[in-house]
Amino acid sequence: MESLRYAHAPAPHDAQVSVGIKQLQSMLDAQPWGTVALAPDGRVVAASARAVAMLGTPIPVGTALEHVFGFCLRDGAEPYTALEQGREVEIDGTWCWLKLTRVEHDERDANCVAASVAIVDITPLHRALDERIASLRFLSHDLRSPLNSIVALTQLQEIDAATFAQCGGMKQIGELARYALSLGENFLFSSVVGNLQRRDFSRFDLRATLRELVPQLEVAAVYRGVSLRLWLPDERPVWINGLRPFVARALQNLVDNAIQASAAGSTVAISFKQVDAEVEIGVKDAAGGLPGLHQKERIEDFDELSQKTSKGFGLGLKLATRIVSLHGGTLHAEINEDGGTTFVMRLPCLARQRLAAQGEGQLDTVRDSVRAFAAGALK
Repeated sequence: MESLRYAHAPAPHDAQVSVGIKQLQSMLDAQPWGTVALAPDGRVVAASARAVAMLGTPIPVGTALEHVFGFCLRDGAEPYTALEQGREVEIDGTWCWLKLTRVEHDERDANCVAASVAIVDITPLHRALDERIASLRFLSHDLRSPLNSIVALTQLQEIDAATFAQCGGMKQIGELARYALSLGENFLFSSVVGNLQRRDFSRFDLRATLRELVPQLEVAAVYRGVSLRLWLPDERPVWINGLRPFVARALQNLVDNAIQASAAGSTVAISFKQVDAEVEIGVKDAAGGLPGLHQKERIEDFDELSQKTSKGFGLGLKLATRIVSLHGGTLHAEINEDGGTTFVMRLPCLARQRLAAQGEGQLDTVRDSVRAFAAGALK
């Protein structure tokens, strides 16, 4: 392929070069970022209108690379190498990323395009990073209080067991630990959700997820003297499209809340059933009812529910609600026949008919391959 040439002032008869430069200029102007095309010696071949606007200065053809980007180069630095590594600079309040990329060219041709410098507006990304750093600082500050209290209580246990018991003992340490955990969970969830795309979702078996999760909560149940029961009607997979760790965390919060609210000797029952295109999971306790919940009523909004009620309700409920909503489901609490609370989570599941059709289609493909192989069509 013939190299693209440039000239400071193309002669009228050199129509081919003139047309090539115009095509290059048109291509650069069509890009959503600014671009400066360079010759092997660093002279400007062409610069897009957006590059001129973002740099805030004219960029005539033939200008040396150092004159265009000298403001962001260190003294003595080789311009090509420095820009090839990338530079983040602020230009009139706009944060830009400058990145030089070399392109293949004829080394014998001094008048060809040998590299291009992209100028990308990263102000939104820079602002988001600043906000994330600020959020991390706030989280660090918020975590310091419960963690310092936990350290102080553990030290107190060693030197004064009586005072340790008066301060709440291990129960207080557990509440502080759960509070610190909820702060971290909310931060992680908020951080991830802002960047979620549909492609991040994947198919997983909710039934298997629940079956794996419940044994992990047995330790907390045994410690509280609570019986944990799981009712699964059959072994058939129930497929969900979503984020498995998030859904598992929402379920864990619901079950853990029920365990913490229950008295020793009581039972927390977890039910699982599929109704049409939805799967319903119930977490039932006999702890006396969620604060504010009355007979034949339900609670769907947990924002106003205290995070530190005397029975442990509220911890993680807002997070669970957000996760369920993210997956197109619903979550509510209702009074059960034992005078306790049942949390009902409903999530849309993938239709069995569609999955069966997909499976049958894959089976047909396998059958066709076997037949073709038997007929000698495959080699």
